[in-house]
Amino acid sequence: MGSLTRFFRRLWSLWFAFWLVGYFLFMLPLYAVVLWQLTPRTVRIGHQLNRLWGKLILTMGGIRVRKENYHFPAQPCLIVANHRSYLDIPICYVLFPPRVAFLGKAELARIPLYGWTYRRLHVIVDRKDPAARKRSLLAVSRKLQEGISVLIYPEGTTKHPRPLGRFYDGAFALAVELKVPLLPLVIVGSDTCLSADGSFLMQPGEVTCIFHPLISPNGETIESLREKVQNWMAKTIEAYENRPVPARQLV
Repeated sequence: MGSLTRFFRRLWSLWFAFWLVGYFLFMLPLYAVVLWQLTPRTVRIGHQLNRLWGKLILTMGGIRVRKENYHFPAQPCLIVANHRSYLDIPICYVLFPPRVAFLGKAELARIPLYGWTYRRLHVIVDRKDPAARKRSLLAVSRKLQEGISVLIYPEGTTKHPRPLGRFYDGAFALAVELKVPLLPLVIVGSDTCLSADGSFLMQPGEVTCIFHPLISPNGETIESLREKVQNWMAKTIEAYENRPVPARQLV
């Protein structure tokens, strides 16, 4: 990357960060009022505020999100997606209706302002603490029982070998145990728009989101579900990574 290109990407990153942080500074009082007491209505409003945040920063960042084979079931499901960039979070806010919670790592809860809203609306997991991990899985189960779908990044981090990192078993174990269908999702291009190498360089671009039909856990094991999803994701990433894909629907 040339020095001039890097300079302009730095400028664009600062512009993106201004809107990312500015939204929460401006909206924090409203978040505090809405999420002070959690009810089905306030949780829904909280998710709608996050969707607004996602739409704003993607628009101001010049990020176009395109959907392939999009569908979202009426009944709660477990959404499993690959994870290459922190940009995946606002992208997923925009993709889904305001009844989807995330299973996120403990570090997200420590981010000033955003971390508080994340703890109130989503499920935090500390994979280094087996007891905390078990509590998180129970919290996911409660969300599903409340009619809220849960999105899980089975790789657990953006820092992993390409095309896919090692999958944790949590999502697949929950699907088998609770008889909840899986909705696999592949996100292609987010790491090109926002680097995952620690430099956090930003640039405008297009991200494509490809959906797989719902997968029933009936007759499946944890291992068979994990393998089925991982194989589909790997093949889909390979097919989409290096060629333009005609858009069927623009978010």
